[in-house]
Amino acid sequence: MGKSRGTGVRSELILNHMRKIEVHRLRNISSFAVFLLPATALWLKSGYSYGAAVLLLTSLFFLHRWWSCRQSSQTIVIALIFLTLAILWYELSAFESGIRRWDRPAKYIAGMFCLMYLMAFPPKREAFYWGLFVGCIGAGLMGIWQVYGLGRYRAEGYSNAIQWGNIALLMATMLAIQVCIFWKSMSGLHRCWAIVSILLGIEASLLSASRGGWIALLAVIPVLVFFVFRYRRPVFKKFCAILILASLVLMIANTNMLSDRWKLMQQEVSGYFDASQANTSLGIRFEQYRSAVEMIKEKPLLGWGMRGYLDEMHNRVDAGRYDPSIREFNFIHHEFIDLWVKTGLVGMFVQAFAYIYIFVLFWPTARRMKALENNPFLWKSEFSVRLCGITLVLMYVMFGQSVQFFVMNSGIIFFVFPVIILWSILAGLNAQEVVVDDNSHLSTSGKM
Repeated sequence: MGKSRGTGVRSELILNHMRKIEVHRLRNISSFAVFLLPATALWLKSGYSYGAAVLLLTSLFFLHRWWSCRQSSQTIVIALIFLTLAILWYELSAFESGIRRWDRPAKYIAGMFCLMYLMAFPPKREAFYWGLFVGCIGAGLMGIWQVYGLGRYRAEGYSNAIQWGNIALLMATMLAIQVCIFWKSMSGLHRCWAIVSILLGIEASLLSASRGGWIALLAVIPVLVFFVFRYRRPVFKKFCAILILASLVLMIANTNMLSDRWKLMQQEVSGYFDASQANTSLGIRFEQYRSAVEMIKEKPLLGWGMRGYLDEMHNRVDAGRYDPSIREFNFIHHEFIDLWVKTGLVGMFVQAFAYIYIFVLFWPTARRMKALENNPFLWKSEFSVRLCGITLVLMYVMFGQSVQFFVMNSGIIFFVFPVIILWSILAGLNAQEVVVDDNSHLSTSGKM
């Protein structure tokens, strides 16, 4: 009996060891995909899809490993939000035919599978950090090459200049948050390269000449300043000084482009309101808003539907009520106005709820952060992830004030997948037992 009991114990130990090896391997795959998503996003053709594709294929291949895992109520709500957005975008893709109608909804559904997989096998925070690091460098160099090497007016990577530039700024901002929080533990060389990477990411946005991104950044900066003042008051003045200095350097380095874009904006605004010129970038937006507001008044609750909106808008343009320039756009250059006129208050509420819920989920409340104050490294890790989460939501809300950001694949992927990544990183941090010695070296053992 003793020999048989001993054999059983050894078998159990071997089985547990094999399980740990498999969990470690799957977390490494998760981390690789999480690194790949931002690392290749803006300087390779369809680069934003590579990491998402790896995650989706992995989640499907290892479906049997995560299917029975219990999920938190918050994770289930996130999954339901993605499902609801998939239904919403199925309606908003009504002008597409066949399989193409599922193009946008499928990305939200894929996000649900990847969410469940990553919650079972959370990636490392460092994987996302280094992905942003490499991605910002690639975006900046791509922008410099396109504008100063190829002589293009705007950098756009392999996609739309607005989408490309806004995502570059989002990546640079999330990278800057993590660099600021972990600044003291970084080597001198690491700091220098981190600054270069952040500046190149911001430079990519500047070279794209996308004005909406900078409005988004202006909305985020006060929130970040608030948290620095609240949790890191001794460095508050230094933080503000660095922000001002970096802004001045970038403005001086791009004076001509910024000046040209400012003058163009003034000309387009005055041209529309003074001379009814609607065939400009801002003129088209103003004309879309004018037509949408009138249509919303007629069907405010459920909206016109995608096909109904397009048919009615074309009829009114043909009748001479609006400028013909708006005919070429299926989507209005304002997220909430676009949703309201097509899907009514119902559709607008769905998108607003998604933003609000995810924003509140990541908000670093005093209670959440106080629970970690005895572990400085874990506190910094969770704080950086939460700030990246609320930054993602805030900037997307502001992006949507001048463009329907979810129309393009990159816009969907760079909201859905960073939400999944950041939320699963938090799960991984909470599942770890972190021990910090006097030299700030880490020893972690997963509780998976």
